[in-house]
Amino acid sequence: MDVAELSKTIDPTRTTLLFGAGASIPSGAPTAHQLTQRLSKLLNTEPEDADLSEIAQLVENRKGRSALIESVRTALAKLRPTAGLLALPQFDWLAIYTTNYDTLVEQSYRQSERQLNVHRSNYDLSESKAGITPLYKIHGCITQDQADGHNSRILITESDYDDHERYRQSLFIALSQHMFTSDTVIVGQSLKDRHLKDLARKVVSLRGQGVSSRVFLLVHQYDADRAELYTRLGIEVVHSDLDHFLLSLIDAGKTVGAPAYSTSTESALLTPELVLTTVDVRHAATLNANATRLFNGSPGSYADIQHGLTIARVAQRRIQESMSGTRGFFHVIEGARGVGKTTLARSFILEQSTKNILAWEHKADSALNYDSWVKVDSQLRKVGRDGILFIDDASRHLAAVNKLVDHVSATDRPHLRIVLTVDSAKWRVSRKSPAFFSRGSHTKVSILERADLEELVALLDRRPEIKMLVEDRFLALGRPERVSRLRDKCSSEMFVCLKNIFANDNLDNILLQEYFSLDAEAQDVYRYVSAIQALEGYVHRQLIVRLLSIDTTALDSILTRLEGVVTERVIDARQGVYGWSTRHDVIATVIARLKFADDDEIERLFGALIDGLNPTIRIERETAVALSTHDYGIARLPDFDTKVALLRRLIDVIPAQRTPRRRLVKLFLLNDMLPEASQEITSAERSLGTDMVLQRYKAMVSLRKAETLPFLDAGDQRALLLDAENIMRRCLESYGPDMHNYQALGRIGLSLADKFGEYGAIDDALVLLGELESTVGDPQIQTIKHQLSESLQRQDGHHGEALSDKQQVPAFEAE
Repeated sequence: MDVAELSKTIDPTRTTLLFGAGASIPSGAPTAHQLTQRLSKLLNTEPEDADLSEIAQLVENRKGRSALIESVRTALAKLRPTAGLLALPQFDWLAIYTTNYDTLVEQSYRQSERQLNVHRSNYDLSESKAGITPLYKIHGCITQDQADGHNSRILITESDYDDHERYRQSLFIALSQHMFTSDTVIVGQSLKDRHLKDLARKVVSLRGQGVSSRVFLLVHQYDADRAELYTRLGIEVVHSDLDHFLLSLIDAGKTVGAPAYSTSTESALLTPELVLTTVDVRHAATLNANATRLFNGSPGSYADIQHGLTIARVAQRRIQESMSGTRGFFHVIEGARGVGKTTLARSFILEQSTKNILAWEHKADSALNYDSWVKVDSQLRKVGRDGILFIDDASRHLAAVNKLVDHVSATDRPHLRIVLTVDSAKWRVSRKSPAFFSRGSHTKVSILERADLEELVALLDRRPEIKMLVEDRFLALGRPERVSRLRDKCSSEMFVCLKNIFANDNLDNILLQEYFSLDAEAQDVYRYVSAIQALEGYVHRQLIVRLLSIDTTALDSILTRLEGVVTERVIDARQGVYGWSTRHDVIATVIARLKFADDDEIERLFGALIDGLNPTIRIERETAVALSTHDYGIARLPDFDTKVALLRRLIDVIPAQRTPRRRLVKLFLLNDMLPEASQEITSAERSLGTDMVLQRYKAMVSLRKAETLPFLDAGDQRALLLDAENIMRRCLESYGPDMHNYQALGRIGLSLADKFGEYGAIDDALVLLGELESTVGDPQIQTIKHQLSESLQRQDGHHGEALSDKQQVPAFEAE
């Protein structure tokens, strides 16, 4: 069963939720292992292999009950709910049970102004009022313990568990009763948890008593073998998590419309969907930092930044300055992969969150709901607050981002500011909202600046947890020598600098050592994941299964062997889509380049990827588009016929997608195969109808015929050029202002001016580009206009001489 089917099956009013420890971890709660380590520090010696209850018992025996409870409370006291826990009050649950000591569920209901009957032990039971969800805390709560004179105890030591029947008997009776009469969904329990096995045995016992209700277990880390064991015992295992389960319930229309709240504000601003697809920056900054993950190539998290594990780059001050004026509502951080865009943006966003500005980050794997964010801007205006939204790798969501920016910028003073990170190559050719230039600003990030290098070197001495990761030879250098080495030997490239500091001088060797440490099966998965990620496609479990013919039962074992190398995340639990990725896009690119160096093997990979595509899944359609457009996709292959064949196969698999058809036309155009280009344009228009790009390519076919076909007389040349001009003018009338269309008109105009002294088209193109530049402000418009003007000046100086290939203005960049 998948999560979508589960959501259709259950009715929240007839459903009991049972939370395990994993339900609180996204909100910052420690794992059992982390809590065990914390308590161990209270002891002079730390017993090996002891679990939480054993360590807790030793602490109580040696330090007393008060010291034990105080340590647990300190670990949990500052927790605040986020994402799925915040959305809980959206539903009328029959009952909620939890084994957690924290107060996250209670906080969520308070913030949504919904009542909750809380029962912590037998001493705390009272009759629940109709319509009010009861919360049963079957292991107790940090708010009550005998250490404070209460009758009840938190269940944490071995003796607590021995005596638990005395304090929790009624709670377990209530749980049994609810399991008799309603469906139960268990969240946050690991399949390896011994307490889950005890629960499974109770389920079997209840089945023997004639219970017909169902028990479902949501697990993020799925293990097919263990899942089968629990299924035989009567628990149905669903590969999902709380966030995606609740999103699926919202899609099924099972909410009650209670207000949803941001963790860091008392104002009801976010819709339920946004609560589940958005990171609250202030809350994220309170979570645990991870220096090892950070300096193994992952972008800095808000917690890493908050805890001082990253550097404040010079560019951050420039971003702050550019966002303080009238063009400070939308900011684009542009650069190649691996230059630190994400960490820079998060550092800036976190800084804004300290200035009474509500700050959020969109979760990259979720669709961007621009309508809901438009409403957030309206709500911010009503309550007189400012907010800022960060959208990482915005090229994946650019259509929705443009709509959001258009809507928000239409107001006199937007209250929701937007920060994007984008890949330079994609941003240059993408269609952008004019508001990015009229009311926005831009920062291009490349190498680390001198001050950045000095700050990075200073960070090593400032933070011991980072210094312990540094390579000995680098530590042996003096501070000036460290800066010089990073500047000269590493060319100040962020990722290479980090690898020089924390390993050795050669990034490729580091990655190859890691690669060869894996077994053959794991190596194959690693390189295939890298190859698809390098072309900015999405990798997920089922795609890897199809490509490598792996037994699905072996996936979890492979992922375990790839721990720290390839990670899994939920993309769409409703469809059972779980994404796999390497630590960093740059790592993926290096592995793809080194381990797919043979063109024949790359061709086989792309062929298998195309043949195995499932177009019903959104991310596989996006992967198909990336395969046709990215430099590491089909364009990487040197053989022209192979590229044509793969593009045709791709069109057969995703015939409704325009991009592969356009790429095939462009390929023919660039090789002056004009009849083939015309034929593909006709085929695309017959299948999908015409569009702006096809019209532009049609004009380019006529232009190239006029410029390249032999034995044409002047009349035929002029007729072809006028045909191209007319096509572009009709295109402009139909589709409106577009710099690439103006560029194409200018390219045609250059040929008309050169061959026939007719300047109308080129003059109009330059005027239109000037008008567009004044209203939009995109610097690329100025570049195009400058190229056309320079070409015209060269023509006037060398009238009658054909333009060389280097002088010609390109006309096919954008789609």
